[in-house]
Amino acid sequence: MKKILFAGGGSLGHIAPSIAVWNTFKQNDNEAEAHFVCSTSKLDTNFLKSESIPYSTIDAPRIGISFIWKFWKAVSESKKIIKREKINIVFSKGGHVSIPVCFAAKKMKIPIVLHESDAVLGRANKIIAKWADVLCMGMQTKCDSCKNIKVTGNPIRETITKGSKEKGFQLTGLKEGVPILMVIGGSQGSEALNEAINMNIDSVITKCQIIHITGAGKSGSNNRDGYFCIEFAHEQLPHLYAITDLALTRAGANLISELSANKIKTILVPLRGVGHDHQQKNAEAIESNAHFTVLQQKDLSEKLLQK
Repeated sequence: MKKILFAGGGSLGHIAPSIAVWNTFKQNDNEAEAHFVCSTSKLDTNFLKSESIPYSTIDAPRIGISFIWKFWKAVSESKKIIKREKINIVFSKGGHVSIPVCFAAKKMKIPIVLHESDAVLGRANKIIAKWADVLCMGMQTKCDSCKNIKVTGNPIRETITKGSKEKGFQLTGLKEGVPILMVIGGSQGSEALNEAINMNIDSVITKCQIIHITGAGKSGSNNRDGYFCIEFAHEQLPHLYAITDLALTRAGANLISELSANKIKTILVPLRGVGHDHQQKNAEAIESNAHFTVLQQKDLSEKLLQK
């Protein structure tokens, strides 16, 4: 019997694709089992609880003064989890949580499959790629130091394209026949996108209705006709996609994959200067697709009303 350990956390961009992989895997092998290792963040744990998936948390360190001590502690915890759960293979989505897990797996001679969603390897995945047996890429990229690269695309939930328009309109209270703009702050929220909508809502709402997904703990505008605001959407998301005509979002790889699968015209506003500028590179990689337009943040408020 195969038992897979899925490692990653701190962002739903690590958790959601792993769940999609697991759902597909168990359809082909109903005897297989899974165990997830994530961060201590409630965003991670609540999401896994909602999917009824067994998990463990580790306090994986980020670079800092106490990194060395915390890293070895996290490696020790990871080894215990791998032994206790009798893991056969590790599937890693990257992020700081994955580094001690994959280091432990390598020392224990457990095969590692690493997946990178973005057009460029993140910091954690650059480290893990040296230990991985297979590197799966969501987008075509160049990595001279990587071995055994497979361009697989990005895994998405099977249900993400099976939303119901009827349920979407019931959830939001929005009207049929009037265009709908979805603004997505991402799982961690985007201050710039939220602020752009909040500041310009009186003008934007004269042209279309708005679904505003702010991100956990982020506030939207005051409730009004033609405006639906929610911090986070999971089970509801396919139904919201089903009624969306245009999306405004950051250029995270998993969101791009979901919006592309739903054939939603999208304005991408890449977050610049973080993570090796991966969002800009994602936007450049997808810009030739007719469904996507790239808009820089400095032009956001000015161009929003024109779009």
